[in-house]
Amino acid sequence: MKLGIPRWAKIALEAVLLGLLVLFFVLVLDFEDVRGNIKRITLQAALGVMGFQLALQLIGAFQWGLILREAGIHRGPWQVFWARLSGFSVTYLTPSLYFGGEPVRASVYKSGAMSYRRLYATIALDKYIEIFTKFPCIIAGFAILVVLAHPSIVLVAVSGAVLFFLLVFFILLFVKVFASPGLIVHFFRRLVRPLARINPRAAVKVIRAMKEFARDLAEIIGQRRVFYLAMLSGVAVAVVEVFQTCFILGVLDPSGSGRDRLLHSFVIFATVFIQALVGLLPGNLGGMEATHLAIFNVLGLGTTRSLVYTIILRIGQMSMVLLGILNIVRWRLRRATRHGSTPGERKGADRNRTDA
Repeated sequence: MKLGIPRWAKIALEAVLLGLLVLFFVLVLDFEDVRGNIKRITLQAALGVMGFQLALQLIGAFQWGLILREAGIHRGPWQVFWARLSGFSVTYLTPSLYFGGEPVRASVYKSGAMSYRRLYATIALDKYIEIFTKFPCIIAGFAILVVLAHPSIVLVAVSGAVLFFLLVFFILLFVKVFASPGLIVHFFRRLVRPLARINPRAAVKVIRAMKEFARDLAEIIGQRRVFYLAMLSGVAVAVVEVFQTCFILGVLDPSGSGRDRLLHSFVIFATVFIQALVGLLPGNLGGMEATHLAIFNVLGLGTTRSLVYTIILRIGQMSMVLLGILNIVRWRLRRATRHGSTPGERKGADRNRTDA
């Protein structure tokens, strides 16, 4: 018998944890200091972080565009940008930090007789590159943290073990899955064994679809030059994120050392993998704040700056989320207009066309 936590209990637990975090901020923050730091959130600072977020989306769209072209799918760069931004907005509003908006991205981008299977193969490869290419900056940040903060040997050992495990996992995933796409089929063949006992026909359809997906994936990464260029684009995204952090730290402390800000930026960026593990609420609400609170105190930057830093970062992120949601609404309205104003009208039109 399968036991699970009811949905209402999960929501209650998340609300309690978030409430405790808010209470902690209330108890430890100096509100005069908070007020002084919030005054630094000027229009120039908001526009600056929005510019960084836009640059991240443009580079990400370029990365996915390379993969799409290799897959033989061409709809133009702006369609790539808006579809990826729409997927990002949905992902941001889910508890997961990296997944959730892929179906929306595919639906917004798809047109005509374009294959969903091949389109999903490009999205899977784009997601892998997006995650894997963050590791160079994450490892650099962890190394800088060890030098700057001199944490306990236990913390270094545990964090190093987690990083090492994740790095080895992604390297093996790269070597095994992308060099031998048949591993995907093998994995899903084992996964659908229970389904095969209940509905053999459905299990055969799943295996067949995964074979086609693996073949598409192998064809897409066949051109190594394009694949490596996409990987370099992913590294560029991580580097821009580091400089975005450096920019926000400069807003909070204009008189600080540029070298120190850059070193701290790598360390703060390295906590992104922790945020991915502790995220419970949409937008990683609470998880991002708690992670930044911990690392800012380790670096001696203070609790107040961690809170204001997160506020500035969310201003830029939410601006992109808003653009993505507006594009989804526009896409839905255009789709509804193209297929008729109401379901009844569409049904009647389909019946008339059939009778003809």
